[in-house]
Parts: sequence; structure tokens; C-alpha cells
Amino acid sequence: MTGNSGNIDGKQAGPKVFEPVWAIALNTFRETVRDRILYALILFAAIVTVLGIVLGSLSVGQDIRILKDIGLAAISFIGGIIAVFAGTNLVYKEVERRTIYLIFTKPVSGWQFVLGKYIGLCLCVAVMVAAMGAFLIFVITAASGSAGFAEQLRQMGQELALIYLELLFVTALATFFSTFSTPVMSVLFTLAIWLAGHLGDSLIELGKLTQNPVISQFLSVIFYCLPDFAGLTRIRGHLLYGTVPGIEVLTYLVTYVFAYVLMLLVLAAIVTERKEYT
Repeated sequence: MTGNSGNIDGKQAGPKVFEPVWAIALNTFRETVRDRILYALILFAAIVTVLGIVLGSLSVGQDIRILKDIGLAAISFIGGIIAVFAGTNLVYKEVERRTIYLIFTKPVSGWQFVLGKYIGLCLCVAVMVAAMGAFLIFVITAASGSAGFAEQLRQMGQELALIYLELLFVTALATFFSTFSTPVMSVLFTLAIWLAGHLGDSLIELGKLTQNPVISQFLSVIFYCLPDFAGLTRIRGHLLYGTVPGIEVLTYLVTYVFAYVLMLLVLAAIVTERKEYT
């Protein structure tokens, strides 16, 4: 029996097609949220945020900015770790517990399974980012007072939205690798691409410094093939220092990320459909 053996019957249409997706998504969400390691990571983010207050007090007039820097960096890092380690185990856990064989005896196709898993993990990451963001906003408000609270809330909301946008990308990467690789290798692949995506600008600079045109061209090709995580970080930096990017830039980034996510999920669905679960 293959992954596509549970294809939806022709009589099912409309919302019924997505019923298995929502069921898998909710089950994935409940399983991931119950994992105690996530709460430990949230506690770590809280500790780092409090540490930001201590470090911020060492810089006169810059305490809130340093607090935001450290807090947002902690949220991005912790959220990324959650996405990577939870995402790379999505399919492996189902195979290990042999529940995937039961799933595909029902009218569930490969794309429904992959999409449901992805949505469930994204919901979990959204809750975690919102919880850590709310804590950071609370700490900043306590440190700076209520003056300008509405403006700070607006800026923090935008910055957290960009962090979550990046994490949607990372989650899609982890989901894709989880369909055909072991958890350890999936983690390594995802972390490598995540890190390389943040260092893409360095490849261009290195290409300018080299005297070999072949190497320069090769580095340029790698740069354009890698996801541009650095672009999201730059936009977050502009928001942090009060510079609002144009709507064209934001539209491009959102379109860019969702195009990559769609491509990765389609590839993951194809791999799942071609696998045999007997």
C-alpha cells in the first residue's frame, strides 16, 4: 500500500477534503504542546529576557533597545529550535509508533498528511511565539513605564510577525527533510540551510574579494539558491530602529516566503505519496 492509497473518494468535495487535514493538524498541535521540552525552552527565553534587563541597565539610555534586541533574538532562536527539532520528528514519530500505517488505511492522501502535520506544528510555534512575545512586552512595559505603550506594542507586533514568518519557512524545511531522512540528518540539513540563509550576504562579499571569476560566479549561484533569511533580519532591524520599510518590500518578503513554503510542502507531499507504508 502506498501513501496515495488513501486518496479521497470522488464523492468527497469541498470542505470534506480538508477534514483529515484539520484532524491531523489538531492532533499534531496537542502532541507538540504537551512536550515538556517546549516549556523548558520558553523558560529559557524568559531568563534571557530578564538577563537583557540586567545588561540594558549597563548602557545609559539604551536599556530598552538592548532589552528588545536580546528578547527578540531569544524568541527567534528558541522558536527556530522548536521548529527544527519538532519538525524533523513529524514523520519519524509516526513511523516509529507505526501509527502512520493506520492513518493511510483511512481516506487520507499524502498531501493531506503533510499539510496537516505542517499546520499543526505552525499552530504550536504561533502559540509559543505569542507567549514569549507577550512576556517580552510585559517586561519592556514594566521597565519603561506606560509611556508610548501603543507604539511599542505596534512595533513589537510587526517584529514578532516577521520572526513568525521566518519560522514558517524553517518549519517547512524541517517538514520536507522529515519525509525522507532520519531525525539527526534532518536536523543537520535544516540547521545548515537556516544558518547559510543568514550568511548569504557574506557569500556575495567573499565573491567580490576573490580574484577567480569561476569561484565568484559559483558563490553567486549558491547565494541565489539559498533562502534569504538575512532579508527578514534586516527588515526586523529597520523596525527596531524606527524605520518602517515600504509596502513593496514587505509584500515581496511575504510572497517570497510563501512561495518557498509551498514548494517545500509540494515536494514533501510528493515524497510521501511515493513512499510505501505497508
